[in-house]
Amino acid sequence: MIVLGINDNHDSGAALCIDGELVAAVGQERIDRTKNSGAFPWDAIDDVLHIGGVHKRDIDRVGFGSHFTPATALRRLTKFHHSTKSAASQYSPLLNAYILYQVGIKETGMWPMEADLSRRHLSKKLRAMAISAPVVTLEHHSAHAYSAYRSQPHHDALAITVDAMGDGTSVTVSLGNAGDLKLIYRQSGLAAINTYYSRITEWLGFRPNRHEGKITGLAAYAEPPEELLVHFRKQFHFREKSGGFNLMNYGRIQKKDDRWHRFLEKYSREQIAASLQRNLEHQICAFIGHWVRTTGRGDLALAGGVFANVKLNQRIHEIPEVDSLFVYPNMGDGGLAAGAALALSSVVPHELKNVYTGRDYDASEYERVLAETDLIYDRPQDLTEQVAEALADRKVVARVAGRMEWGPRALGNRTVMFRPDDPAVNDWLNKKLHRTEFMPFAPVTLWEERERCYLNLKGAENAARFMTVCFDCTDEMKAHSSGVVHCDGTARPQLLRREDNPDYYDIVAAFHRRTGIPSVINTSFNMHEEPIVRSPRDAVRAFVQSGLDLLILGPYLVRQAGDVS
Repeated sequence: MIVLGINDNHDSGAALCIDGELVAAVGQERIDRTKNSGAFPWDAIDDVLHIGGVHKRDIDRVGFGSHFTPATALRRLTKFHHSTKSAASQYSPLLNAYILYQVGIKETGMWPMEADLSRRHLSKKLRAMAISAPVVTLEHHSAHAYSAYRSQPHHDALAITVDAMGDGTSVTVSLGNAGDLKLIYRQSGLAAINTYYSRITEWLGFRPNRHEGKITGLAAYAEPPEELLVHFRKQFHFREKSGGFNLMNYGRIQKKDDRWHRFLEKYSREQIAASLQRNLEHQICAFIGHWVRTTGRGDLALAGGVFANVKLNQRIHEIPEVDSLFVYPNMGDGGLAAGAALALSSVVPHELKNVYTGRDYDASEYERVLAETDLIYDRPQDLTEQVAEALADRKVVARVAGRMEWGPRALGNRTVMFRPDDPAVNDWLNKKLHRTEFMPFAPVTLWEERERCYLNLKGAENAARFMTVCFDCTDEMKAHSSGVVHCDGTARPQLLRREDNPDYYDIVAAFHRRTGIPSVINTSFNMHEEPIVRSPRDAVRAFVQSGLDLLILGPYLVRQAGDVS
């Protein structure tokens, strides 16, 4: 059975399952180089079929990760939809109208008609490109839930999804049983979580639906004042009796300059971020704790954009009744393509091996691009040892090798590396990459050394293989890796097993042998506001623009033009 999964909303992309195995998954943004691309993912579709060695005529089913998000009319007007969406404010009346429309379609029971219109339109669109397999649309949160549930090993896991809104829904809770999910709770898109974090992200001057992570990082620089916590609690809170959250209040908080926001003006942005984050943690943890106790299930499978918040995920892991935590590595809407493909395939819950699901390139492709430049390169037999020595000597090394990662995190194959013991690295390396960040860089840490570096790992080690959760750091970690420890004493590691990525592991291990430090900095290889690099050409361009010291490009070690070292 060959199943093609597609997401055609923001963070569009495609995924391919063959006989129950996810063999390829690619985000459209990596190809068209538009951050959070909403273009219909023709390029990503072609890429996953190429990776899987599948012809269009061989596809058995096509699954879309939403019934009617976007609505059929907007699916017909792709360019208009995404240009309008990218320019729209979180306070826009159009956004509120769209939320109400989606919720209304769902709650009045009219959604099957809308979903069928979407299915017919999408079938016709695909047939025009020679894809004639039957098309199925899936409920948005079901695709999220299956992406997480079937990518972790517990058959009786509790699958929870939380995001802004998809198919008129913001929150679901489902029970896992023998590979399938049973929905036991759902809350409409009118839940107050819908625009809670994004509106304040915009109010503070950042870009909503993209820069929420900066607010999370900023939150660590202040303690939240109690009166500000109370203020945010009125906007968004858990209700024990209903098992969900309060509803959005359409009578207030509709403008950036209304009375509710004017209350915020006397506080620093750090205090506002801290209060926003603290309240999010309290309310989501209360919600999840309630459902863990209600169902008696402590193994969690989480998906949805809210769980991109790694500090929140740490607090969830620390709930006493939680036994294990797994966050799908592409937790936002970018993961819907894989969720749709997994949901329509015969897949039992299993430990996700890795997310290296994009294209690899052979040596000739790397060499062809290098030959067009004046960069200095060779193909050393001892590449691992040379790179480890360079890292020990405080060189910045980018790595583009092997198959590209799926999701928002670089996990070694499209990565920038540096030694982790420079407390000033966050400032100068971000300048090289033309970034402005409040979060410190994340570490990649050898699996065998994890207990030396992090506290309270049990039950979240699997999630940490994909850099989706924070931990408090040990005193030893704080001493030898100050460049990756945030001001609150936490870090967001990638715990690396050799079987997950042998070449990457060997570099870190060789650095460890030289320095005694079992971690290196791992940050995504991209310039500011660009997607992570994909191709050799992307890599060379970013390497030259950033002025980094070295670039691993497949089997080649590359230096800047004029570097005689």
